[in-house]
Amino acid sequence: MQTSWPRLASILLVPILVAACQLPPSPHASVTLHPLGAVALHDTLVRGTLSRSGGPIWRRWTYAAKHRGNGMMTGLVSWSGGQEVASGIWEVSADGLYCRTWHNEWGAGKRGCFRVSRSGETLVFDHVSGSRGDADRYVYRLLTGDPYGL
Repeated sequence: MQTSWPRLASILLVPILVAACQLPPSPHASVTLHPLGAVALHDTLVRGTLSRSGGPIWRRWTYAAKHRGNGMMTGLVSWSGGQEVASGIWEVSADGLYCRTWHNEWGAGKRGCFRVSRSGETLVFDHVSGSRGDADRYVYRLLTGDPYGL
């Protein structure tokens, strides 16, 4: 039995397209996450930029956030149809809880607090109180410096 090229191409491409549409995986159970203390968290956020992306291949988005030492932050969401930039304030409590408030509709414009853990260049933010935004857990890649010019 001979298979036509269009049928063969669809058989081969479907698994690839399905995999491309899935969100990046959360850290595996085998990955050891280390909770960050207040000083380490503050220094980590000020020195780098947080980044994550998601969505299906035809509607992919990228998020980046830069935290400044003065408690101000800038965020950027970009997608094929445009981009949105926002500003906000952030702080780290003495016990290492990260809290942020965006000055727009992100997180409903309300304060939200998270516990932050790290594994290499991966930072995991787990919601604790207030506005959680879109999820109870966010997984970011920590980029060096300010590659988005935020």
